[in-house]
Amino acid sequence: MLILLLLAVGLSLSAFFSGTETGFYRVTRVRLVMDAKSGKWIAWMLLWLANHSTVVVATVLIGNNIANYIVSFGLLLASQKLFESIQLQALMPLLMTPFLFIYGELLPKYLYYQVPYRLLNRSAPLLVLFSILFFPVSLIVILLEKFWQRTLGTNSIKAGSTLERQELQRVLVEGQEAGVLLPIQREIAQNMFTYGVRPVRQFAVPLRAIPLVGISADRDEIISLARRRSQTIVGVADESQTRLLGCYIVADLLISPQPASSLMLPICRAVANESSIQVLTRLQGVSAPIASIEDAQGRTIGIVEKERLMSLLLA
Repeated sequence: MLILLLLAVGLSLSAFFSGTETGFYRVTRVRLVMDAKSGKWIAWMLLWLANHSTVVVATVLIGNNIANYIVSFGLLLASQKLFESIQLQALMPLLMTPFLFIYGELLPKYLYYQVPYRLLNRSAPLLVLFSILFFPVSLIVILLEKFWQRTLGTNSIKAGSTLERQELQRVLVEGQEAGVLLPIQREIAQNMFTYGVRPVRQFAVPLRAIPLVGISADRDEIISLARRRSQTIVGVADESQTRLLGCYIVADLLISPQPASSLMLPICRAVANESSIQVLTRLQGVSAPIASIEDAQGRTIGIVEKERLMSLLLA
């Protein structure tokens, strides 16, 4: 009975820790935050553990090692009880390995992958208990992680941002599957995560990419230059043609009888490291078709059109 109890406890612990690890990587943090704000204490505990992933990883590693030790010890006692031959005693752990792998590793990981939130809710109190019991050893793992981060100069912020973005994308996919989001809404949101957070300088083109005229150019000169360059927007530059002052939309010049100077549109000035979604928002706010991208010294390094940034989100 003692041998059977050791094998059952060891297999159960192995299944618990293996499945819990998969569940934490599978569950979406958005749901944990919503349930924690609604007052569910289990969700609050899970959210705290999700925000301190090092504690979870250390607890799972320690628990898996303890589970493997208990199972190995139980198999050793069972082989000594059943067989007198040393060869058969050594063969029994090898024969039991597929069984232990399926029921102690593979099956719990599959179950937690399919229904992570429900299983994590049920196992949260036990996980918190093990986290408290193993914390003295986990603290050593945490300190070692901090030491290696300082020694090697690594930072986990970037990796955390990547994981959070993946979580948000998974929420969008689940929202579409549930019928909450339309496919186009999901695509726009994903494009915002992909392109909207990038620096706007990545989408800038040289100032010479559009036709440039002086501040005193008349209507015919502007339209003629736009036709030769096959462009719908003409920029207004200073005398050195290194700084953009405004712009014209050729269609406005063709249909409006007003003087060309009264149809000149403003531009938006943006710093090179601003995100593209910030620049697009400012372009929409001032009704400007072009943004001038400048470096820290105020020198123009390129331009980006509003249509270009919108096409990235709507592609």
